[in-house]
Amino acid sequence: MKKKIFVRAPILSATGYGEQSRFALRALRSREDLFDIYVQPIPWGKSGWIWQENEEREWIDARIAETQILLQQKQLQPDMSLQITIPNEFQKLAPINIGFTAGIETDRVAPIWLQKGNEMDKILVVSHHGKSTYERTSVTLQDGTKYRLETPIEIVHEATPLAEAEEITGFNPRHDFNFLVVSQFGPRKNFENTIKWFVENFKDQEVGLVLKTCMKGASRIDLEHTEKRLEAALAPFKDRKCSVSLLHGDLSEGQMRALYEHDKIKCLVNIAHGEGFGLPLFEAARTGLPIITIPWSGQLDFLRHDGEDLFTKVAYSMQPVHKQAVWDGVVQKESMWAYADENSFKDALSWMLNNHDDALATAKTLQGLVETKFRAEKLYEGFCNAVLGKSNLQPVEIDAISFCIPTNGAKPEKTLLTIKSIKRELGDFPHEIIIAGDVENFKNIEGVTLVDKSEEAHSRKVATLRNAGGDASQYDTIAWCDDDIVLSKGWLDKTLNYSKINGWNVLGNRLLNPDGTRHWDRATLKPHRMVDYDHPEFDKNLYQTSGFMLVRRNVFKCVRWDDNCLVRGDQEGKISEDVKFSIDLINKGYTISFNKDATVWHNDAKYTQLDLNGNPSTLLISKIKEQIPNYKEAEKHLRFVKTLELLK
Repeated sequence: MKKKIFVRAPILSATGYGEQSRFALRALRSREDLFDIYVQPIPWGKSGWIWQENEEREWIDARIAETQILLQQKQLQPDMSLQITIPNEFQKLAPINIGFTAGIETDRVAPIWLQKGNEMDKILVVSHHGKSTYERTSVTLQDGTKYRLETPIEIVHEATPLAEAEEITGFNPRHDFNFLVVSQFGPRKNFENTIKWFVENFKDQEVGLVLKTCMKGASRIDLEHTEKRLEAALAPFKDRKCSVSLLHGDLSEGQMRALYEHDKIKCLVNIAHGEGFGLPLFEAARTGLPIITIPWSGQLDFLRHDGEDLFTKVAYSMQPVHKQAVWDGVVQKESMWAYADENSFKDALSWMLNNHDDALATAKTLQGLVETKFRAEKLYEGFCNAVLGKSNLQPVEIDAISFCIPTNGAKPEKTLLTIKSIKRELGDFPHEIIIAGDVENFKNIEGVTLVDKSEEAHSRKVATLRNAGGDASQYDTIAWCDDDIVLSKGWLDKTLNYSKINGWNVLGNRLLNPDGTRHWDRATLKPHRMVDYDHPEFDKNLYQTSGFMLVRRNVFKCVRWDDNCLVRGDQEGKISEDVKFSIDLINKGYTISFNKDATVWHNDAKYTQLDLNGNPSTLLISKIKEQIPNYKEAEKHLRFVKTLELLK
């Protein structure tokens, strides 16, 4: 089933966040079989808008127009929102909300980012720096507790399109050896020092510095302001052999590639105080241009491979941000960022000039790695998986299973079928069956561990029974299993196969009633309703019924069932034990994965709507069609009676 996704982003902005937004749209467009995309553009400071007339721009304009009409008519009801902006602008716009941010260029995030981040269901960032900075930031509250980000956060790398090189009319630097800077003329980019230290280092040498820059945009007014700033920076250096030239205005993607590949451009320089990702650095690395930069912040995701830095490093120190860079709610005054060391930078410039062949060889190695690891198709797939909530955990195969069954002994014949179905399905595969509660009826059964908790069993303390079963278990995979569950044929193979290729901590699967209808096997809490099996697992609103699920042992060690919560507690205005368990799992950062290929049955006649001959009624058929899109598959499940006959 397609997801209606509402993308709110500076999609037309000629900025880094604009590029990030368009990357996200390209990724979503690569799977239009999965997404219906709706777009609302937002402004980004005083920056200009992209100017190219192409198929992508036409598509964006069409999506914006349709979205605007639906918003005006109040008819847009998206399944999820994707908000590409700084976190203090995150909002709840849909049932599921994802924030996609470049993160921060300093060593911590603002407190409001924690608050707004925790209102999201998931946060995506473009680098390990962004993720680690977000995760390690905390705020001490008045009661002394630490307030942190609790929302799952995932890294999704970005990229710009790799266009065919296109000539830049009139571009021909005076010198044959030129360093290149591509960035905004601003405090964070350390622009003045870049120019000053370059000129001081090469004042008596025939070397050039090309600045592809602007103050805010590509206008003539901006050009005048940029030229004045540059003239002021160069004023103390009247007599110099080195050149500093300005390249201002919009360039196409093809022209940017031509700039990086120009035979007179020998190295990209960046000594900014920090980068969320660093797209110009990425583009330079992708074209095989040698790079000089600091070994800190977002650029290391593509410049460092297997612990090796494939660029010329500039030493740095961490110091408080400039006063003029403080932006309350974004760049906090107590934040720190990197300051490049002057002598180290000058040494790096000189080394590059004198050892360019060596630097070029390193750059070619880096280029090959970037081309392999940052292929557009690979990045698009990763992005779509992150949006859909597919786990990025490493797969861990199941080598044995502990089935923990709570019971009050009221329906022994059904519990015996549960045990029989487990033994039949598991066969020789390592497993154990632990029954906790009123175990009197099961004392003569072989191969079952009994935990006598009769008093708790008759006091609705199912949570206590589950904990007792878990404590008595020995294997790394625990199956919480009600005493009226029947495993379908093939459940084990489908569960093992899923675990070979998917990482998970908590795993649900199809839980069907005897007539093939669903029994709350994938649902949300508010509103309390079932959702499709492909529902994103990072949704903080997910609810996993206690009827059947798998957890890793390390999860049980971290999140136990709440002994104070009774079964059916909701009927007394309290919280039920399975609802509390789901909430506790999510609050601890665990996501609830789902295997839609494996099935177990809920053996309870109260949920059966078959006629006396075991055939589905007309009413039931329409209900099944509504709940299970693949009716032919549902039709197969209607043979639950035959499943029971096999066990008998």
